[in-house]
Amino acid sequence: MELSFPSSGLHEGLPAEKQPLATSPALKNVRPFDVEEERIRGGQRPGLVKAYETQVGGDHPVICITSIATTFIEAV
Repeated sequence: MELSFPSSGLHEGLPAEKQPLATSPALKNVRPFDVEEERIRGGQRPGLVKAYETQVGGDHPVICITSIATTFIEAV
C-alpha cells in the first residue's frame, strides 16, 4: 500500500473513506510545503506563540544559533 502526504489539505465534508484524492479528514500542525527544502512533502507549521517566556540573550536578540564541533587530543 502506498501512502502519500495529503498535499491538497484538509477536507471535512465527507466521511474518511470517501475523501477526495490527496486530502485528509484530520490535519494538525502541518503544511504541505516544506520551507527548508523548498518542495512539497509535508512540513511542520511554525509556532503561533512563544514556548518560553525567558529571554535567552538578556536585552539583546538572538541573531544566529550554531553548533561547534571540537576534538580533544590528549598528550601521552
